[in-house]
Amino acid sequence: MASPRAANQRRRSYPGVITRGLFAPSPGLNGPPRASQGGTTTADDAAMDEDSRTRSLPTPAQVQAARDALRTALTGLHPRVTLERDGLVLIPLQPAGAAGRLAPDAPPPYLIFEQAVAGGAVEVREIGSGTVPSVAATTKDRPVVIFAGDTITGGKQNRVINISVWLSAGKVTQLPVTCLEHGRWDPGHAARFGAGRKADYALRSMVNFQVSEQRRRVHEFAAPGAPAVHAFAADQGAVWAEIGRREVRAGRRSGTAALHELWQAEAQAARPLASAFPCPDGATGLAVAVGGRLVAVELFDHPATLAASWPRLVEAAVSAHLDHRRAVAAGSAPATTHRYPDPGALGRMVGRAVAALDGALYGPSVGEGLDLRLSGPRIAGSALVHDGHVVHAELFRVMA
Repeated sequence: MASPRAANQRRRSYPGVITRGLFAPSPGLNGPPRASQGGTTTADDAAMDEDSRTRSLPTPAQVQAARDALRTALTGLHPRVTLERDGLVLIPLQPAGAAGRLAPDAPPPYLIFEQAVAGGAVEVREIGSGTVPSVAATTKDRPVVIFAGDTITGGKQNRVINISVWLSAGKVTQLPVTCLEHGRWDPGHAARFGAGRKADYALRSMVNFQVSEQRRRVHEFAAPGAPAVHAFAADQGAVWAEIGRREVRAGRRSGTAALHELWQAEAQAARPLASAFPCPDGATGLAVAVGGRLVAVELFDHPATLAASWPRLVEAAVSAHLDHRRAVAAGSAPATTHRYPDPGALGRMVGRAVAALDGALYGPSVGEGLDLRLSGPRIAGSALVHDGHVVHAELFRVMA
């Protein structure tokens, strides 16, 4: 195990780390193409820079279409079944009609990230010699969708993907990420990443809020000449602090402050709980309640996408539940007084999201499609809209 002093020295040497506020720049992303050192090639880096410079703002008609698509996806949702075990409640969701989703009898026109990694259809690597807030994804002959909260492991440090992204076939796309491993930055480590587990809902809510705050400060999406990835940065220092609090609650310390090691340590306790939640056929969404409160709603455009993502989504919900129990035991969260959210909780969350649509921020994602950011009283969230339908949406309860 590295000494604390050695770990601190590595932390101070990180390139492009956002440690305070939301606007620290990432060296090398605005300048000319860099010489590659085991990551992307110089040509790849130039292509990513050019793509960000040519990105244009959506037209009013595109904004209205995106708003209508998300409203349609949200309205008419109804629970398929309510599943509960040990105080964790999962509610698979199904829209009343088509709700703008893809035809359920045809496969999705994309691979989800973990499928693509397993089949060699996408490769994620460090950019040049490495930069903490961004990595590069190279696709082959099929589009790939990577969802907000997906994690990548390896490279110079483990990261979480900040936003949902549609990766076109045959392109290199710069992805906004946040570090989940404070104490490792190894210049000699392989530059390639594997697909990690899904981040838990509490951490995803934090990153979602931070990215949305960054968007509001930038004011407009992907201004010409500015790399779009900067517009989707999270507060790295705050995420590291949260990982530290979780380690304290769990009574565990990782040699590199790696959140994945904490998740691995709780796997034995999580496994029987996760196995208690089967995925029902035909569902396209999921509502999650922790501590008797509805905390998140997640929607996909196809039942097959939810089914393929289900084990990872359940794993993420279980981690949020276990950390909440540790917080209650530590006195940093109120004790749970009931297991289930009240019957009107889902309707209220969806209603708040729909009410926030008119004031939402709309702009191009770092890949294809539009990124939507919404916030309102006790609600925050985002969505990826591609070709007129909602590929993925996530909503989070904001505590009053």
